[in-house]
Amino acid sequence: MANSNTKDSGIPLNTLMITHSEDGIQRKIAALHATWKDTRCFTKYMAFLVNGQECVSDAVLEQWANETEWFIKDMKHLLKLEYHKFWSTIVYNTTTLESIVSFMQNALPFYLVPVLKSMDNERILPLYTSAHALVFKVIFRLTTLRESDTCWMEPEFYGKLVYKHFIITVPFLFDLISIYSRDNIEEISRIIEFVLNLQPKYIQDLKQGLSYLLNAFTIIQTRCESELSEANTTESTLNDLTLYAQDCSSVLVQLITISSTIRQLCSELNVEFAISNFYDNVIIVLYRNIQEVNKNSQYLNNLNDMRVELIETFRSILCVQLNKILENSDDGLLAADKFISILTECLANNVFVRDYKNLYDIEDDLAIVQLGYKSVDQVKYDFIQNAYAKDSDVKGDLAHAVINSEQETDQGLTVNAEQLDMEQRIEQNVQHIMELLPHLKAAQIRKVVCSYDNVEEAVSVLLEQEIPDSESQPAAGQEEQHIPNDPLDEFYLRTGIDRLNIYDGDEFDVMVHDKVKGVIKKGKGMPGQPKSLNALLDDKSHIQQVRHIYRKFDLIAENDVDDDEYDDSFEAIADSESRHVKLSKQARNTFVNEVLDNESESENESEEEQETNQNPALAFCENPELARKRYEERQNSKYHRHGSAATGSKDGDVRGKPKGQGQDSKVLLNRRHKNENKSVSGNHNRKQGASYKRSRGMLPS
Repeated sequence: MANSNTKDSGIPLNTLMITHSEDGIQRKIAALHATWKDTRCFTKYMAFLVNGQECVSDAVLEQWANETEWFIKDMKHLLKLEYHKFWSTIVYNTTTLESIVSFMQNALPFYLVPVLKSMDNERILPLYTSAHALVFKVIFRLTTLRESDTCWMEPEFYGKLVYKHFIITVPFLFDLISIYSRDNIEEISRIIEFVLNLQPKYIQDLKQGLSYLLNAFTIIQTRCESELSEANTTESTLNDLTLYAQDCSSVLVQLITISSTIRQLCSELNVEFAISNFYDNVIIVLYRNIQEVNKNSQYLNNLNDMRVELIETFRSILCVQLNKILENSDDGLLAADKFISILTECLANNVFVRDYKNLYDIEDDLAIVQLGYKSVDQVKYDFIQNAYAKDSDVKGDLAHAVINSEQETDQGLTVNAEQLDMEQRIEQNVQHIMELLPHLKAAQIRKVVCSYDNVEEAVSVLLEQEIPDSESQPAAGQEEQHIPNDPLDEFYLRTGIDRLNIYDGDEFDVMVHDKVKGVIKKGKGMPGQPKSLNALLDDKSHIQQVRHIYRKFDLIAENDVDDDEYDDSFEAIADSESRHVKLSKQARNTFVNEVLDNESESENESEEEQETNQNPALAFCENPELARKRYEERQNSKYHRHGSAATGSKDGDVRGKPKGQGQDSKVLLNRRHKNENKSVSGNHNRKQGASYKRSRGMLPS
C-alpha cells in the first residue's frame, strides 16, 4: 500500500481532501478520517505512592521507570505525527486520549513533586520531568487552532469537534489546572479562555463542575465532623483529610486565579460563603487536631498555605462586585448590596473574618461602595464597618499572624472555659447553701464560698459566724450587687463564635431561645391563613364562629343538623311562606281558597301550635317540623279527593264499559264535558305558568 499525501495550502483540515493510493487505485479521502489514524496502542501512565513519609521499594521504582520510558516514547511518537494524522489518531484511536488522561489523573500534585528530589534512585526525577513536559506539549498542540498556513482548522468546527468527541472535558480542565497552572499560568489561562470562547457549552459544564467541587467541600466537612469527633483520631486520618482538602481547595484557587470567566461564574454561584465556611469548619479544625497530635507535622505548613490562598481567592471573587461598581454598570447598585451581604454572611465564621481583616483593609472597599452608590443602606454599611474594623494597625505576614492568633485563641478559650467552670461551680454551691441557710444573703454566701476550697468549710464558717474581716459585710446602703454572666459570653466561650447581630440576647434571638417571641414568617402569606383562593373559599370555619348566635333563637338543633328529612321540608317551607305573602297581598289566585279549605279539613293541632299560627308575626321563623306535617296532610287530602277516578268512581268517569255493551248517560255527559272544556287548560298550562311567573316578577309585564 502506498500513500501520496499532496495537500493544498490554505485549505482547513475540516474541508481538506487528501489523495490516497491503495493497490494502484487512487481516491480522495477527508483529511480527518479513520484511514489516517495511527494504529499504535499507546501506553498508560502508572503512578506510585509518594507521601514523603514511607519509602518506596526499589522493585516498584524499577517497574515504574520501565513503564514510564515506554510512555515517553509514545508521547514523542504522537508529537511527530503530521497534522491530519495527529488529529485522526486523537479522534479515532481511543487509546491515545486514555494515555494522556492517565497521566493527568495519576500525576503527582505540586506539593509532592519536591519529594522526588530526595529519592536515592537518580532515574526517577528525570523520567517524571520528561513525561510531565511531553504531556503538556501534547495538550498545547490539542488546544492550538493553527500550527501553520497549511495546518489549521476553522474555529467553529474545532469547537464542535473537541466537545462532541470528549477530547476536552471539564474534569480534563480541572486536572490540567491542578498539575500545570502553578508553573505555566499564562499558557493555562490562554487555553482556558480559548476553549470557553470557541465552545460556549463549556460554560454550563463548568457551572456543574464548580457545584460538584463545592459539594466536595461539604463532604470533607462532614467527614471532619464524624471522624474527628472520636477520642482517638489517628494522625494518618488527619493527614488523609488534609490532602483531600488541599487537592480540592488548590483546584478552586487556581481556577479563579487564571480565568476571569470562571471568577464571574464563582460569583454567581456564591462561592464566597462556601470558602469562609470551609476555612473555619475544615482548615481550622484540622489545624487544631494535627497540632495536638504532632506539633512538628509538615501538614501544618500545608494548612497555613491553604489559609493564605483561600483568603486571596475570597478577595479575588469579592473584587468582582467592586469592579462592577467602578465600571458604573447598570447593576452597580445590586453589586454594592451583594458586596455588603457577602461580608455579613461571612461574620458567622469568626476565625476567617479575623484573618481576612488582618490581611486586607476593608475601609478602602467600603469607601468605593459608598462613593459609587450612596443609596446603600447606611445601617448595614455602619454594621459592616464596625465588624471588620482592624484591632491593630500592624498587618504582618498572614502565615505567622494566623498561627499566633490561633494559639492565642486556643489559650484564651482554655482559660475562659476554666473560668466559666469555676463560676458555675461557685453558683451551684451558693444555691445549695441558700437552701440550707435561707436567712443569709446571696452576696455574703458567695464571698465565703470564694474564700474556701470546699462547701463544708464555707458552711462551717457561716454557722459559726467566723467570717474574716476582709469578708465582712459591706456598710448599710452599700450592698454589693451581683451581676450574672452574659449568655452571649457563655455562648462565645463554648463555641468560640463571636456573633454580631442586632437581635443578640433579646427575645427575638433564634440562636439563644428555642421559641422566640412573635411569628417567624417564611414564604407567602401569614401562618394559619389560606394559601390560595380555593383554600379560602373552601374554609367554612366562620360557620362555627356564628353558630352560637343561631342557637339563641333555637334555629339549629344538634339532633336535627344531620337529619335527612330536613332537606325534604324545603318545599313545604317555601309553600308556607308563599301562602303568607299571598294572603297579605290579597292575591286573586283561585287556589288560595282551596288551600284554606284544605287547612280547615286537617286535624286540630296542639295548643302550642295554635298559638303560634294565630299570631305568626311573633315568631321569628315557622317551625319546619309543623310546616312539613301540614304540607303532608294537605297532600294526602288532595290525593284522597282526586283519587276517585283511579279507584273506579263514576264521578268523573269517561272510560265507561267495554265497547259493545252500551254506556251510561253519566259517562256520555262526562265525555262531552271533557271535550268541550279541554281547551281551557290545554297547551301544557303554558299560559297559566306564564301568568304565575309574571306575578312573581320573573317576566316583564
